[in-house]
Amino acid sequence: MKHLALVVSLAACGSDPVPITIVAPAEVDDAMRELVALTPYEGLRVGAAPAAGLTIEVSIDLSCRECYRIDAAGPDRWTVHAGDLLGSQYGVAHVLENLGFRFRTPTTTLVPDPPTFDSAAAPSLGVLHEPEITGQRGLQLHTLHPIEAYFAVWEPTSDLAARQIFDWIIKNRGNHVQWPAVDDIMEPARHAAWKEATQGLLERAHARGLTVGLGMQIFGSSNMQRAFDLSDDDSGAVPFESELAQRLPLVTDGLAFDAYVLAFGEFYGEEPDRFIGAVNTTVAAIRQVRPSAAVHASIHVGADQRVTYKGEELPYYYLVKHADPSIVPNVHTVMFYNLFEDAGGAYGHDDFSEHRAYLFEQMRAGRPASYYPESAYWIAFDNSVPVFLPLYVRSRWLDLHRIAAQARAEGLPGLDGHLVFSSGWEWSYWLNDYASLRASYQVPESPRDLIADAYGRDLAPAVDLVTELSEVQAARLIGQRLSPYLAGRDLLIDAGDMLGIHSQPDRVTFQDLALGDAARRTDFVDQVHGPLLELSAELAAIRTRAHALSLPSSRWSREVIDGIDVTEARVRFITAAYSAVLAHLDGDAAGAAAARKRLDAALKAGRAAVTHRHSDPHHTGPAEQLFGRPANATVYGYGYLFQAHTLCYWERERAQVATIIDGPSDPIPACWP
Repeated sequence: MKHLALVVSLAACGSDPVPITIVAPAEVDDAMRELVALTPYEGLRVGAAPAAGLTIEVSIDLSCRECYRIDAAGPDRWTVHAGDLLGSQYGVAHVLENLGFRFRTPTTTLVPDPPTFDSAAAPSLGVLHEPEITGQRGLQLHTLHPIEAYFAVWEPTSDLAARQIFDWIIKNRGNHVQWPAVDDIMEPARHAAWKEATQGLLERAHARGLTVGLGMQIFGSSNMQRAFDLSDDDSGAVPFESELAQRLPLVTDGLAFDAYVLAFGEFYGEEPDRFIGAVNTTVAAIRQVRPSAAVHASIHVGADQRVTYKGEELPYYYLVKHADPSIVPNVHTVMFYNLFEDAGGAYGHDDFSEHRAYLFEQMRAGRPASYYPESAYWIAFDNSVPVFLPLYVRSRWLDLHRIAAQARAEGLPGLDGHLVFSSGWEWSYWLNDYASLRASYQVPESPRDLIADAYGRDLAPAVDLVTELSEVQAARLIGQRLSPYLAGRDLLIDAGDMLGIHSQPDRVTFQDLALGDAARRTDFVDQVHGPLLELSAELAAIRTRAHALSLPSSRWSREVIDGIDVTEARVRFITAAYSAVLAHLDGDAAGAAAARKRLDAALKAGRAAVTHRHSDPHHTGPAEQLFGRPANATVYGYGYLFQAHTLCYWERERAQVATIIDGPSDPIPACWP
């Protein structure tokens, strides 16, 4: 990589920071001071208009909700006209972005040296900025996974990390945050500590203008991840109402959540009448104690979970539409798949057209329609492997763009809400949330625009290459269904495969090839191995071009390069693994040996990229929380990047290849727990 001057932070510069003063009216003064406190720039302050420096004056004088307009009042002065608290913060953040700031992760901000107005931002001045989605726009911090947000909002040691997340969501134009409850709060002492901490977080979020939701599962029978649930009885001996009366107050009494999200687990379901009755009883109980709170329900995926109710055959989770009509359904998709293209067999779905139809059915009926996709799946699929997938940016943009276009064509109101399932920010997965939040507010013309906005001035040379990478991934991982070969597999995934239970898309395993005949191997070469070889060549070319980019030496640029390096190495590794098995099965010992050398070389390259990236994470808490085995209440006994840190999925595949070629020897890693 060619190195330019360091453009990261004024902390690296010996000159005094250029003063930036926010002049704010009393009704937004506290929020502005919090925004300033969480922006790592010494020259930023709230106060009276200065004689020198840059000035941002805030005026609450518009009548629209969460809107703002920026007017230039001189070369060094801007006025943010806003309609309310959130609009004023959005406008101030936008002015700072025009000066070169980028709010990339909750804990790390790009600070320009020095802040100067970008002439390319001139079209953003003098125009009204309003949200295209007026309901909830935000993140589900998936605290059932041991991610950064788990330690920020579920087991915080202070409120700083949560405040940083709230601030980051606002700076990127969000208005809502939620997280699912974990079942450790069933223990009284733990519940008391959790309640006190959560009350403080709710106050902090509300003071900034955010609404806050809490997720809970209704039935313990389908609870796969230690979620807090409302009923564990599966014998029928204990009335649902009795369990509900004991458990619901744990998450409602003295807790000012603005929304509750009902979830129904995975893979297993209840009888339709029990499902609908329990949902209605839960909604009524919430309405009694929290009448102003919205109630949402997660419309999950699972092609094999279908029921017949009132003569209609439908997916199990769609039973929500027969329950209380005030419930807002959050229509879910998983991984980087979207509502309009192939779903690769994820949870048994060839596509999510039924989910798209449900969403539009809501709109046509005049009811709120909320979409709930993902920006990382985590478990053995993306950042835990690890691979860098800007494909997520493309899919989240494509959904919003096409939903809006179809709604306009039909004269429908469009989405009421867009909530993104968030599961980790390292390895550039912050980019997926950043882009999703921005697109929720205003959908740009292309996904490239989202990447360009996030990358700003310092990473501008990488915009086209990363956009190209996302398109290559779309063509190969979605279009040709190669995603299961970049993903990993642990012992539980293999066990589920034998039971016919699939979450991530299934793959042809090494053992499948060993047990198959020559015709099956030929088909595999045509459908999978050949395209993998082509993808490997494409990524090798992208990697070469990435290393030739003129980028500043910074954590951000290193993260881009490390992400491309590890993704190229991953494809090269898995392609070599299958090459070795195919050669062995064809009796080509020399070919198998050569492929295993390529496999080892790719593993070495992947390990180098991981070592480099994990030495400089964005996370400011203990490294153990990411890469080790931190104590936590989730079902997972490790940090979310533990398997990535050890490259366990790669080592597991390497051992599987060795077993087929050399015979059983060392135990094959389980990569679980």
